[in-house]
Amino acid sequence: MHDAVTIDWRLKGFPASLHGLSRTEVAGRQASLLEGDFPMPVAILKDSAIRHNILWMRAFLEAVGADICPHGKTTMSPELFALQKDAGVWGMTAATAHHVRVYRQWGVTRILLANQLVSPGDIALVLDELEKDPGFEFFCLVDSIEGTDRLAAAARRRQLSRPLNVLVEMGAARGRTGVRSISAGAALSAYVVTQRDVLALRGIEIFEGIFPSDADGPDQARAMLSGMLELVSEVYAAGHFADGEILLTGGGSSLFDLCAELLTRVDLAGRQRIILRSGCYIVHDHGTYVRAFEAIRERRPDIDLIGPGPRAALEVWAVIQSVPEQGEAIASLGKRDVGFDADLPVAIWHYRPLVDARPRPLTGTLSITKLYDQHACMVGSADLEVGDMVGFGISHPCTTFDKWRALPVVDDDYVMTSFITTMF
Repeated sequence: MHDAVTIDWRLKGFPASLHGLSRTEVAGRQASLLEGDFPMPVAILKDSAIRHNILWMRAFLEAVGADICPHGKTTMSPELFALQKDAGVWGMTAATAHHVRVYRQWGVTRILLANQLVSPGDIALVLDELEKDPGFEFFCLVDSIEGTDRLAAAARRRQLSRPLNVLVEMGAARGRTGVRSISAGAALSAYVVTQRDVLALRGIEIFEGIFPSDADGPDQARAMLSGMLELVSEVYAAGHFADGEILLTGGGSSLFDLCAELLTRVDLAGRQRIILRSGCYIVHDHGTYVRAFEAIRERRPDIDLIGPGPRAALEVWAVIQSVPEQGEAIASLGKRDVGFDADLPVAIWHYRPLVDARPRPLTGTLSITKLYDQHACMVGSADLEVGDMVGFGISHPCTTFDKWRALPVVDDDYVMTSFITTMF
């Protein structure tokens, strides 16, 4: 289905010479970033890095004894979802009911909605999908009696042929959603059991990523996980979990090692399934997750035994438009092209057409001081000329992906081999 998509004028960053071509057809054109075939700016994905990251995560999961249900909101790309599915992911994590609808169009058969279902429209959307497909597995979160009642009432009105699977969400003070104490979680679990005709309590969920990956964040995450384990033990002892596997899930992209370390200690008579939800591993970055992975290395040096860690697959390339004063340069990318919610982009590659054989690591000091809609203002000592190309690394890839409807996939020589699409 996805191979039928073709490049056209609506997709920025692609040359007109590729219009009308599908994913399987573009490789034969040998479109080259370094030979100036692409209009600027352009966001690209390195195929070798993506495949390395998928294999690295699979090796990590095998080493710790966990599964992954990656958060799809990082890329919202059917082509990348397909690669993850081929690598054996347990399912896909969604953040909204709209994501559920999109995933279903892409053929995803097991979805964990790591969020509450509250509005009538959102609940109806999910119940529609459950009614249409008996093979569709769906799980969502609850953190209140009120929210539980809304789900139960809607399911009864529909007369669903099977219970709706829910997980109690455990949160933290001044955090996001989730019960704020073990006692509150136990009480809610007991209440869900009273709605067993339409709801099935299938596990416990947390999101430890509300804490930073440095300073006191890991200790706060450990405390949160310890509380979760106490809640799991209490609910299990009370017999409140429904039949079947008991899902214990956490592990965003920053502190997934802690979730793997603590949650895999649990033994619920073999019924437990430990599920991590990292989404950014597939593309990594040059900022937030570089720092997070270095912190993981410090916590558990043995992680290097798995092999070289994740590599940044996403880069955004631009051309130097102006060098108005010594030590200043203006590049052709801006807020419309790159995410900057975590860090400003960082210049990592320098390429001078007709002079350089391939991109060189950028030398000297060069940093972005301000982003406009379509311009990046940079200062530093790097030797830049008008027409030079600069490759930028980004931090927190989610908010760069959502600015591109499609991204070329390139080999290590920056020749296009395919492309992926997104739907935010």
